[in-house]
Amino acid sequence: MKVRYFWALVFFVFFPVFAMSSERIVDNAGLLSAEERALLGGIANDIASSFDFDLVIVTERNVGNVSPASYVANFFDNRGYGFGRDRDGMIFLHVTESRDYFFSISGRGIELLNDAALDKLEADVLRQLGAGNNFQAYRAFLDNSETFLKLEARGRRYNAIHRWNAALLAVAWLIALLIGFGTAQFWKKGMNTALPQSKATAYVVPGSFNLQVQKDSFLYSTVTKTKRQSQSSSGGKSGALLTSASGRHHKGRGGKY
Repeated sequence: MKVRYFWALVFFVFFPVFAMSSERIVDNAGLLSAEERALLGGIANDIASSFDFDLVIVTERNVGNVSPASYVANFFDNRGYGFGRDRDGMIFLHVTESRDYFFSISGRGIELLNDAALDKLEADVLRQLGAGNNFQAYRAFLDNSETFLKLEARGRRYNAIHRWNAALLAVAWLIALLIGFGTAQFWKKGMNTALPQSKATAYVVPGSFNLQVQKDSFLYSTVTKTKRQSQSSSGGKSGALLTSASGRHHKGRGGKY
């Protein structure tokens, strides 16, 4: 009898946590279709099973008077998300009415999501949110996170070199193009046997040029411009450690898009 009571207690204590944490796409704002939720949920589940790392997306119309940082950290903890003793994982909050977003990171994700990784993640997500592509923004969140986890599995961390790979490649092509152009010009110059003339008189037939009208023409003007100060509407660069109501530490970054 005591054994049955023990297992019943275990079931009722732990089963709700597992049940709640199995839903990784929580679309309370109703921004996704059923097919989109299923697709994103499948990706998040595959990543979780492959890397023991929880990825959660939450959408809300508003979060009341609570700050997005506190709301999403408590949401993660209270719903039982995260793997292992340190609750490894990350949750992304999108609030539509206030146009807030926030990434809250827990466990080993605090080290995994360094500044370079967060910069890349934030830039890709905000690009889609700003264009109104909610599904693509959430997909960017999952895809970037998977990239960081794959690097971690190989003992590496995402850094600026990864972020600027395309730019470095473009610079390399530009340098090669300039070298090729310079070489071609050098060869071309060596093949030109005609001597350039510094004065136009060498090309004018004597007596063929008679000036009839003389006037002054102003060819240039000077324009002074003053830069107008503008305000940016996109994101905060906070990457500080936060503490949820349960006392657990989270690393967070967010702002407005």
